[in-house]
Amino acid sequence: MRVGQKIHLIPVPEIVCIRSDGDYVQIVTDREKFLKEETMKYFEAGLPPALFVRVHRSCIVNVEKILRIERYEKQQRILILKNGDRVRTSTPGYRALQSALNL
Repeated sequence: MRVGQKIHLIPVPEIVCIRSDGDYVQIVTDREKFLKEETMKYFEAGLPPALFVRVHRSCIVNVEKILRIERYEKQQRILILKNGDRVRTSTPGYRALQSALNL
């Protein structure tokens, strides 16, 4: 990831989640957040599907960084990540997560 004149290498296991942010995506690690001009589909296609699940149209989550899953309203779920972030899931996203976690 290029930031100014520096190039940051982000090991895939360090990625907590990837969120859409306008025309950019925000790559969240335990220590930092980076903006990248790329699409969610690009990351979804390039990351290992056993480790990363698109739980909402605007968020891809590293399943190893999920602390717990809580109910949110009637049919919705919210993920509490190990870094404290909260991520809402869509119905198809939650089904994909269940499949990935064998729930």
